[in-house]
Amino acid sequence: MKTTPEGPPPNYLGRRFQLRMMAMVGLLVLVLAAIDRARKPSSWYWLTGPPRSESGSMVNPPIDPSSHDTATPETIAAAVAIPPGILENISDDSVGLRSEEIGPYHQILAQARDVPNIYLETVARDAAFPVLQKQPDHFRGQVISIAGDLRRLMRFPIRENDQGITELYEALVFTSDSGTTAYRVRLTTPPGDLPVGRTIKPPIPVRLVGYFFKRDQYIVEKDLRVHSAPMLLAQRIDRRGTLSPGSNQLPTSDADRLWWALTLLGVVVGVAALTMLWTWRMRIGDRNFSTRGLKRATAAPEGTIESLEGVETVDPEAFFREMSDRENPSDQQQ
Repeated sequence: MKTTPEGPPPNYLGRRFQLRMMAMVGLLVLVLAAIDRARKPSSWYWLTGPPRSESGSMVNPPIDPSSHDTATPETIAAAVAIPPGILENISDDSVGLRSEEIGPYHQILAQARDVPNIYLETVARDAAFPVLQKQPDHFRGQVISIAGDLRRLMRFPIRENDQGITELYEALVFTSDSGTTAYRVRLTTPPGDLPVGRTIKPPIPVRLVGYFFKRDQYIVEKDLRVHSAPMLLAQRIDRRGTLSPGSNQLPTSDADRLWWALTLLGVVVGVAALTMLWTWRMRIGDRNFSTRGLKRATAAPEGTIESLEGVETVDPEAFFREMSDRENPSDQQQ
């Protein structure tokens, strides 16, 4: 039976062996961290989407989910769009609403209330605070997304209307680019778990989407000066970083899931290929060390063999025979 000759034992104190052991320990820690991360359901929401909220939420009324899944971009755009002619009589920089703005104001509030919030999230766009202030005509009637700190949330007086609006709130939201001027947001849905008060301390991080109505003017109580601020008409306001009950989020599309799955597969294949390449290089290094490095380490220094020439040698058998004869002289006498 043919067997492979046993190689030299590894050098446990060598730098190469220690680096290899440290790499193995690092890979083990990485695998344990990946296992801990993978066991959490939230780690896979990017692939499967977040779980759907239970129907019957008090924050959002139940809406047929099948209409969301089958809605086309054209359907969503048509549902969100403001009907023509409503925005014609709206002008900026007036303290409060003018008489011709009351009708469009309630119509847009009712539309923000009735359109599924997921539709608004789909078409919402970001707009910087200074841009809204300088170009209100360009953004009028568009759905804007903002994220900032909520510092006031109070019930707002309701005018007589034909849209069935019976409850209204006003929120002051300060964003990173709004400075000391807040967005003025009117909401048709109760704020849920957010506190209601004239001053909210500490401020609560929130996010919302709503229709940009106008650049409104209001009088500051402290100095009686007139300030301008964007006015948004929205359905709801949510805390940032948490999912409130009934929160609507866009489901992950099949194309996004396929892209993420292929990306994950590519990462796994790449890591496996790098591991195999690293292992192959290590084996090649060990083989080269066993053939050339070990021979070089155990070879006699240069000139050592030549210095042994002329040294008197003794035959071991003759030496032991002589020793034996000295121990038994009687045998020689006989």
